[in-house]
Amino acid sequence: MPQTIEFTVATFPSVILREDLTETWNDIGINLLPPGEAEPLLMFLDQLGATSKPDFNPNRILLVKAANGVSQTVYGPAIFQDGENIILKVGDNILPMQQKGALFTIGKLKGKVSVTEEKDKDGKPYPKATCSLVSPERNVFKVGVQLATKELGLTTADVEAVLINEEPIRPLLSYPPTVALKMQELGVGEYQVAGISESEGDYGISYKLHLSDGRAVWGRGNVNILLESGWRPNWEKPLTLIVSRIEKLGEDKFSVDCALRERLPLLPPGANGHTNSKAASPNTVEVEAQVVTETEESEEEALENLHY
Repeated sequence: MPQTIEFTVATFPSVILREDLTETWNDIGINLLPPGEAEPLLMFLDQLGATSKPDFNPNRILLVKAANGVSQTVYGPAIFQDGENIILKVGDNILPMQQKGALFTIGKLKGKVSVTEEKDKDGKPYPKATCSLVSPERNVFKVGVQLATKELGLTTADVEAVLINEEPIRPLLSYPPTVALKMQELGVGEYQVAGISESEGDYGISYKLHLSDGRAVWGRGNVNILLESGWRPNWEKPLTLIVSRIEKLGEDKFSVDCALRERLPLLPPGANGHTNSKAASPNTVEVEAQVVTETEESEEEALENLHY
């Protein structure tokens, strides 16, 4: 008999009960779930065609964020963007999804996205989108669609208009949670930016730049000043992150010159600046950019504002 399966935090009570969540980010394998929780997920993975892929990782099916050994959020299957495509993320496994008009397809499944208006803990409304995917056996799998609500200022009407007009939904999607590099770890160079996300934690709002090569880096200095002013890029234009100088001042303390520019990268990483030095060598090519130098000691990753 056909059934409806929805993947939410409540779908995985055994994870909430775990006492071995010693890290901030914890991977849960399919073998660690009891049969009642694993079987619907295995059925879903089979319909996606995920288990037959050579890079399928059964040991990283769920991502759990914990604090002091207590689970805070369980990240189940959800739909994101990766800069160019719509993707379905199941733990460490990423699968491409296609949209044609109002129809979304992946593996043997096809379905549509719907949106409702919910309220956050402060009573503010926000759009919550869900994709209902139907199998050939008529089972329905419901997965969350992660919208970039905060970054884009989306309302329920915005999302409804895109769905009714059968427009591409990818520009409205957020990026999957990733461990971002610090600017000094990225290194001197020019990097094309594919997207920008923001999250709010104990230290206020943090900005994360998603690069076209799949990496992410925390914003700082001139980049943060620009984003805090309310400026947001026009994604019809290219955007480049310039890191022109990195100087080590002490243990885990760095001074970094960085800026955003509305153009493609001109120079490869490592070709346009100097690192750990107070003066550039005679052969160094410096980027002409107005930058602000900021000293950084350490950062903690901010909470991801994802609605599961």
